[in-house]
Amino acid sequence: MDSDAVRRFLESLDGVTACHDLHIWAISTRETALTAHLVRPVVENDDGLLRLIQEQLHDRFAIEHTTIQIEREPQHCRQASDDFV
Repeated sequence: MDSDAVRRFLESLDGVTACHDLHIWAISTRETALTAHLVRPVVENDDGLLRLIQEQLHDRFAIEHTTIQIEREPQHCRQASDDFV
């Protein structure tokens, strides 16, 4: 899995200013999971964005399970470092 490519994709999304706490791991021999915190300061249609992310992560990276947390400010997260598993 190219975690840098995943990060670049997430940070390229409209309105997203940062991605942190990105975790990608295998949950079986055929399925991959992802969790991430996205900073998106402007309130917009987050449901549409979440659907787009889920579809694109599946199509581009074969990631089956995603959990995305959207934050309005990066300070809301206690840890702003990245961990890849």
